[in-house]
Amino acid sequence: MEATIKRSALDMKSVDTGKDKVKKICEVLKRETLDPAKKEADAIIHQAREEAAKIVEKAKHEAQKVHREAQKKIEEERNVFESSMNLACKKSLSTLKQEIEQKLFNSELSSWIRKGTQDPHVLAELISAIVKGIEKEGLDANLEVLIPSTVSAKAVNQTLVKGIAEKLKEKSVKIGEFEGGAEVKIVDQNITIDMTDDALKALVASFVRDDFRSAFFGNA
Repeated sequence: MEATIKRSALDMKSVDTGKDKVKKICEVLKRETLDPAKKEADAIIHQAREEAAKIVEKAKHEAQKVHREAQKKIEEERNVFESSMNLACKKSLSTLKQEIEQKLFNSELSSWIRKGTQDPHVLAELISAIVKGIEKEGLDANLEVLIPSTVSAKAVNQTLVKGIAEKLKEKSVKIGEFEGGAEVKIVDQNITIDMTDDALKALVASFVRDDFRSAFFGNA
């Protein structure tokens, strides 16, 4: 009986010793295999997170860069468009001004001057003033006066200041190839005083064109 008890005690001790060995082996395995593996896994996860953060940050910067470049391109294209539109508007406005000036100012001025300088009385006064001016300058010479074909030479001769017709070549005005006004030629000196409708229009326009533009267009 006593021997049996002792044997049982020995068996129990052996079992305990075996458990301890298994436990130690497990601890060794855990320490030498599982712990390093866990650390390595943690390191890999940490590195992966860092890489992911870098990728996200880089992607964010790239997106911002693309956005800035897109905005810059849009701004440049808008500036080009606005410049083109401004230039087109200025050209259109300039063309419109020219058309208005041509149709209103030039046309009306031409009509007004032509009508006025086709009047025999106006022509007679103009010719008389020019001839007197020539005499005053001591250039009294062989004079030839041309008037428009639409005006009667006889009517102008009759309206001239007394003595003026006698100073003219052939004692009369002649018919020229223009629509209004007159030309006075100092034949001996090959000088022509041009007071035709075109010359008068250019002269008058040089004085009143700016006033017309200012009144009609303002600061536009």
